[in-house]
Amino acid sequence: MQSNYSQWRAAHPLVFIATLLLFGVLLSKQYIHCVTEQTTNIAITILICSTGFILLLSILKIQDSFVGAFVYISLISWGFAIQMASQNHALVSIPYPQQIILSCRNWVITKLNTTITNKEANGFAQAIVLGVKIDMDQDLMTAYSQLGIVHIIAISGMHLEILFKNLKRVTELLPRKFLFLILELIILLTCVWTYTLMAFASPSIVRASLFFSIYTIGKFFGASRYMLNTIAGGVLIILLFDIQHLNHIGLQLSYAAVIGIHLFYKLLFNSIELNNPIIQFLWSNCCMSLSAQLTTFPILALHFHQIAGWVLVSNFIMVPLSNYILYGLGILLILPIQLPFIFLWGRLVEAYIVFFNHFVSSWFLQTKAVSIQIAMSGFQILMYYLILIFVYLWLYLKQPKWILAILGLFSIYFLQKLFS
Repeated sequence: MQSNYSQWRAAHPLVFIATLLLFGVLLSKQYIHCVTEQTTNIAITILICSTGFILLLSILKIQDSFVGAFVYISLISWGFAIQMASQNHALVSIPYPQQIILSCRNWVITKLNTTITNKEANGFAQAIVLGVKIDMDQDLMTAYSQLGIVHIIAISGMHLEILFKNLKRVTELLPRKFLFLILELIILLTCVWTYTLMAFASPSIVRASLFFSIYTIGKFFGASRYMLNTIAGGVLIILLFDIQHLNHIGLQLSYAAVIGIHLFYKLLFNSIELNNPIIQFLWSNCCMSLSAQLTTFPILALHFHQIAGWVLVSNFIMVPLSNYILYGLGILLILPIQLPFIFLWGRLVEAYIVFFNHFVSSWFLQTKAVSIQIAMSGFQILMYYLILIFVYLWLYLKQPKWILAILGLFSIYFLQKLFS
């Protein structure tokens, strides 16, 4: 077991580092009321001493169990010190190219206003492309929220993935030489972050941009492509640039969904052998939605005490249909305004947006979008995630001991309920 853990930790160093740093951050928040200048100095002293000790042992190439203990203490102290040092301002800041981004954003808005004249469709297009929701109908936004598909109109990883994949298809036409690979990296990162800033750098799209940037840079340098490492890398960057963002429910839901998809999607999809490509496509969407809901369900229950009753069905149907809007708007923005065909294409996209929104509104009115009331305590959430981890280990490793562990956790939970 120790050997397996050591191998996993060696393959996922960023996960190991991010977990201990977050533990230090949570520890400092837990005792923030009794933190004084003296305790902060003690934490920084432990940090410096343990870091120096680790560097000395690494230079002397000494390996011992005590070194591991100092590594843990050092990383937890780092998390504690980062939280204390970033109470009033971020540790790192980058200048914002306001004029360039404002020009790009105005160009997009002008083109949408010229080609999509319907007010409802135009407001929806600006919301889904730039995150501008001022002109979007509030009743329609309520329908999206109550059906559990509000992420369609909140610019996030789904939108950026479409941009990234299509840019990747174009840049892969370049020769596979070193200079062209550098050019490809620059093009991808520039386009991704330009679009991120055009969308007001909302937290959801910043998280997605970090994810794609870390993945692309890691691939360029030939690093092992473990998705959990990529996710943890994004958390580490957030710790430096905006540690207060860790309290945002959007970040918690976003990373929980990505981790759920990474862990459970393939296991669920491969559990049934399908030969029909249409059924495969439908089953893939179902597995994607279910994987995300498995890990986000407790967070929704904790913060809102309810979940959308139609969330699985609405995501299964609406997310694939919404992708056609994104592709249509992408083509619309690429086409030159001097081309007469662009106005016909704009009318087609406009008609599809109106149809899509009418479908969502009708579904919301007919189903009444009933919410399921659920209240979960911290202990219940902890037990849920532990059971979910053991279920994953059982599905992945096919070892019966994990079934016994699941039964043990259920027994502990019911005993706690019995005597509470």
